[in-house]
Amino acid sequence: METNSEISKSLNKIDSAEEEIRQRTEEYKVLHEVAKALHNTQDLREMLESTLKVLTQFKELEVEYKAGIFLADEEKKTLNLFSTIGKFTDEFLDAEKEIPYGNCLCGRAAVSGEMIISDSCFSDKRHENIFEDMTDHGHYIVPLKSQGKMIGVLFLYTDANPPWYVRSQEILLSIGGLIGDAIVSHKRGEQILENNKQLKELNELKNKFLGIASHDLRNPLYLIRSFSEILKDESAGPVNPKQKELSQKIFNASNFMRSLLENLLDISKIESGKIELSKKVQDLNLLVSQQVELSQLQADKKEMSLDLKLGDLPPMAFDQDAIIQVIGNFIGNAIKFSPLRTKIVIATENQRENIKFSVCDEGPGISEEDQKLLFKEFQTLSAKPTGGEKSTGLGLAITQKIIHLHGGKVGVESQLGEGSTFFFTLPLH
Repeated sequence: METNSEISKSLNKIDSAEEEIRQRTEEYKVLHEVAKALHNTQDLREMLESTLKVLTQFKELEVEYKAGIFLADEEKKTLNLFSTIGKFTDEFLDAEKEIPYGNCLCGRAAVSGEMIISDSCFSDKRHENIFEDMTDHGHYIVPLKSQGKMIGVLFLYTDANPPWYVRSQEILLSIGGLIGDAIVSHKRGEQILENNKQLKELNELKNKFLGIASHDLRNPLYLIRSFSEILKDESAGPVNPKQKELSQKIFNASNFMRSLLENLLDISKIESGKIELSKKVQDLNLLVSQQVELSQLQADKKEMSLDLKLGDLPPMAFDQDAIIQVIGNFIGNAIKFSPLRTKIVIATENQRENIKFSVCDEGPGISEEDQKLLFKEFQTLSAKPTGGEKSTGLGLAITQKIIHLHGGKVGVESQLGEGSTFFFTLPLH
């Protein structure tokens, strides 16, 4: 039979176990609340103030509603007061705006990277900064670190000589790590937003410049093209063979420049959002047939055959001029980059939710490395035109943007030595 002493010991053990369970529950609760506060989408100062409020409600620490966070300046080796809750004197706020590493309790924690617990600001010789109207108090000083890097310091006020919580160091260091990581993550997010803003501004400036430059160059270029055409056709009188040859070269070069300027204008309009699609319900197959017929003369020069395979497509809405540009680019590229006397298959297909347009050639194929660059601007690829044609490096970039504006996708299927199939899809609905 148990004695009273044994019963008392058993009851004490039960009470002790229950108390430990209660404390662990409180710890999990505060860690959860801290994590919630740190993942809030508010700005950094509000996020940290919310976190400080959570910590002051953790009863086991017995802290006052008086706390703050310094952020570290690694270059200057200083701590800058960033966020506080509770009442602080103007003298404190002014004097503690910036603390050198190594100064007072917070500066020491920044240097050592270790947590400091101080019983009394008056008796602790490390507490060097004393202010008027200061009352005796204790401190938890917690370094805020992320991946070993000093991010800042958290300070919590307590009564002088409080009953320190036995697991305070473990809990507060864990919380310090959470806060440090959250600060770094938040600053990275802000930097990304700022970088995106600057990139957007630079892109708008680039588009504006391209638009102005293209417009200013267009008129003199058209004059050069027109005059060279008059000379090569001998409309203004006969020219000798050498002059005719040079006139033809000037005309060809001006044609290429005209194509480049028009592409630059298209790019700048699309990227600046100034292009508006004029969608009308119409027959895509009819449009494809017309474009194949127009491209036949170009194909005949290289003794190529253009085979047309049209699927059963319902009428659908699209911008006719924009889609003509895309179809013309795909067919023109197939002719441009394919060898003489080869076949090109142009096809349409009904895929229920989408329609698919494709151009399949018997050219040299495209490497995986080049495929990654295909739809980007001003890319130079290993494949070269087979008839001495010129390429601006903008056509596919423009087609991709046009198809994306229609809600569709572009793509390529190719292997070296086995030809290429370029395609786009458009949603039916």
